[in-house]
Amino acid sequence: MDLGVRLYQRRLSSKSKVSGLFAYDEAVGACILLNANHPWERRVQSAAHELGHFVGTRQSPEVLEVDEKFLSREERYANAFGRAFLTPRKSFSESFRHLTEGASRLTRRHVVLLAHQFNVSREACVRRLEELDLVRKGTWEWFVANGGISSDVVKSVLGEMAERDDPAKEDANRPVSQRLALRAYEAWSRDLMSEGQLAELLKVPRVALRKLLDQIEMEESETDDFLKLSR
Repeated sequence: MDLGVRLYQRRLSSKSKVSGLFAYDEAVGACILLNANHPWERRVQSAAHELGHFVGTRQSPEVLEVDEKFLSREERYANAFGRAFLTPRKSFSESFRHLTEGASRLTRRHVVLLAHQFNVSREACVRRLEELDLVRKGTWEWFVANGGISSDVVKSVLGEMAERDDPAKEDANRPVSQRLALRAYEAWSRDLMSEGQLAELLKVPRVALRKLLDQIEMEESETDDFLKLSR
């Protein structure tokens, strides 16, 4: 919010390979779209990657796809930026050393706790450890070859903390997100767009849009001038 980036999380087609989208316009600002079908930790990583494009190459629209190889200079920068942003070298390394103090081997529990602390996936956590030479190269492949680090392991380690609230997924289930619904109502109430135009733009049936507008209008009518906002 401090950077003025508009962040959207919506469910894309189940066949879509898109993890995130980034676009920038001088008049509108920066916009990032995340695929709400993906787990929370993965969306965090996608957002950090797209933020790298905002910082480094904001004039160039970008699509992040599943299993992208990051070959271009811009992609390599965004990928490196995302890792450094989410898992800064100093704090990440210190946390790892505190967590493994006295231990002789890296365990699944270490990975689960560190990944949870920094809000990243288990794979991203281990690969960052490899990149910083805190564990041997190929450590993640070892885990994969030896049963991986499953969700059951995460639950056994974190208990109730493993059940993370994800309101963005619930909002993504709506035909129109809560925030976008308010913007649509504002455009309609100020005669900037008609019902038909909004229904076409938002790709929702006109009846559903009318119900949404009526609901917001009724909520607004229940207040008086005492709650009027100063502009």
